[in-house]
Amino acid sequence: MQQGLSRPWWLLPPGRLNPLWWVAVTVVLIWVDYVVGAGTQFPVLYVIPVALAAWYSGRRPALAIALAVPLAHIIFVMAAWHAPGGALAGPVGATIFRGAAIVIMALWFGRLAEHEQELYRHVERLEGLLPICAFCKRIRNGTGDWEPLEQFISTRSEAQFSHAFCPECIEQNYPEFSSGPPRDGG
Repeated sequence: MQQGLSRPWWLLPPGRLNPLWWVAVTVVLIWVDYVVGAGTQFPVLYVIPVALAAWYSGRRPALAIALAVPLAHIIFVMAAWHAPGGALAGPVGATIFRGAAIVIMALWFGRLAEHEQELYRHVERLEGLLPICAFCKRIRNGTGDWEPLEQFISTRSEAQFSHAFCPECIEQNYPEFSSGPPRDGG
């Protein structure tokens, strides 16, 4: 019996979400940012939706959130919160720095999600029971067609085949080439 690898408890479950869901999440984050006000030092909670967007929808939605929220924050600092004349550089600079950190997190989580999905596809291709013909050794694929063992494995892995004869088959099929004692009557 083959024992599969268990999924780590800390790894998010697999799945995909429509990227449009993250538009709503971004609107809510911008609203929360506006309500909280200019005193926000580091929006740690923004990293969580960025990470989830990267994991479940890819890099683009994650980058969209990672760029839209700091940009909205800069607009709020400049227009809505009326920072005193010369005091714009500090909050804008800090927001740009925080935005860069969140963009890096979006790229990192996006790459991690792509890697995990690729590993999952790789393992899925190479595990499981294979229906194989007891006579010709062809394997039934997912569409129900029977294909040669070599072709089935080659299309689903990096393996390549080179044909040879094992000692038993040489002796049985080509006794004149076997290294064993000569056979009588043959």
